[in-house]
Amino acid sequence: MIRPANTGDVPRIVELGRLLHAASSYATQGFDEDKVADTMRALIGGSGVVFVAEIDGGIVGGIAGAVTEPWFSREKIAFDYSFFIDPARRHGVTAVRLLKAFFDWARRMGAERIHMGITTGVNVEETARLYRAMGMKDAGALFELA
Repeated sequence: MIRPANTGDVPRIVELGRLLHAASSYATQGFDEDKVADTMRALIGGSGVVFVAEIDGGIVGGIAGAVTEPWFSREKIAFDYSFFIDPARRHGVTAVRLLKAFFDWARRMGAERIHMGITTGVNVEETARLYRAMGMKDAGALFELA
């Protein structure tokens, strides 16, 4: 089941975030549980959205995002902060259902475009194939200098 997150879900979201962070290209940077919890509570509280996926009563994944205007236009765009699924649950329909919930919410919020990134280095090609299968198009590249 996909549903909007509530503040009671924040501890599990933080736990999943820690798993994602540890496996990602961000693993060399700190992970601040309080910052993650504050961000998720703000999104749940209305500055954006967090959807969670439940299986057998437990949260196995989620997507967090928001809607904004780009610096050059008043058109609204939606973007993701994070898209996370427990590694044991990554090969099912959960990801598609989470994306559909986020896309539907973004359109209801007036977003004319939806931007999704793959910045973690986790399952990049598989995730890109999923995004393309969901109708998204490649829009650029991300580079890093540390």
